[in-house]
Amino acid sequence: MKIRYILIHYDNDENGVLKKALNQTFFLKRIGVDIELILITSEKFSFESLNYVKIRQINRCNISNFTQRLKRARQIAGIMKKEIESLEVGDWLYLRYPYHLLVYPKNIIKNKRTCKVIFEHNTKEMEEFKLVYGIFSQSFIQELIFSIFLRSQSDAIIGVTDEITHYQLCKYHDPQKPHFTIGNGFDINSVILRLLPNYNGICLHLLCVANVSRWHGIDRLIEGLAAYNGPLKIILHIAGEGYELPHLKQMVTERKLIEQVIFHGFKSGNKLDSLFNICHIAIGSLGLHRIGLNESSTLKAREYCARGIPYIIACGDPDFPDDFPYILRVPPDESPIDIESVVHFAQKVCSDPDHPKKMRKYAEENLDWSIKMKKLKGFLESLIEDPSSSA
Repeated sequence: MKIRYILIHYDNDENGVLKKALNQTFFLKRIGVDIELILITSEKFSFESLNYVKIRQINRCNISNFTQRLKRARQIAGIMKKEIESLEVGDWLYLRYPYHLLVYPKNIIKNKRTCKVIFEHNTKEMEEFKLVYGIFSQSFIQELIFSIFLRSQSDAIIGVTDEITHYQLCKYHDPQKPHFTIGNGFDINSVILRLLPNYNGICLHLLCVANVSRWHGIDRLIEGLAAYNGPLKIILHIAGEGYELPHLKQMVTERKLIEQVIFHGFKSGNKLDSLFNICHIAIGSLGLHRIGLNESSTLKAREYCARGIPYIIACGDPDFPDDFPYILRVPPDESPIDIESVVHFAQKVCSDPDHPKKMRKYAEENLDWSIKMKKLKGFLESLIEDPSSSA
């Protein structure tokens, strides 16, 4: 069984998507799968030490220029065509959905290829496009018109939560489509365990690391900070960029929270480690209900667990039990975050000085990519043996 994992990395793609694909490929390779990651990109990357990553360079283009976009789509289709032709019966083409229809070559259609095609779904696409781009956007309209045809060409689907998997089965209009749910993993050894900061009951530091978008719901937290009049000094650190930042900065100014909300910009390496070492509680996604999700499997939540920092979310997560003591779950709605409940949560978890080690141990046993990719390998092999299999 060979796998060719194709990732199209446009100029404005999130780094987290590429990082996930690299980890999936590495850990599948480590357990004996013949896999290559085909990175189709206009960016300048160098992965000389990773012989399983092949870079296919494409032209940059002005997204408002239809002719340039069409030429780039043809470039991508040509690359994909060659990869499909290199695969045989029992092999897989692995694609992260969605992609624009124009990038698909003719030989991706079922009766024109010998390999199998699997789509990985990380969201409810229509809901996300509606929130981010609007109902008159090209992405939303294209998904509305062409998604049924595109989905009909796949042989199996992967969802990162059961909610997403079941949503996609409805979109595919094929409940018998082979499918599997695998929550996102994390390379535990890629981050260090945070040092436990002192909590003196006077100042509480919160940390949000994200490519800040509407569904992160940080505006809810800022509203909560504006309403809070308790004795503690609350400092929110935001590390990352994103299209939502101008709105958040405006909110902070209008609500006179400039001294309480610090925008650090993108941080990595030692600088990011230092932020984790001074913060008591991390902030996960607080607005996924805005794209119709009740469950999440975010990479950031897994990083928080691996680093050993308790965190807040406004959704379920199938990789954690409901009573997991290091997650504070808040209502998935538009209400401001209740800071009193955050303070109470911080007091409780900080009273246990061993909580970072306990979270790290849970991550090692349940969240590492090595565990997740064994499950994916087993699913794909089962479909070669029995094409009707699903889980």
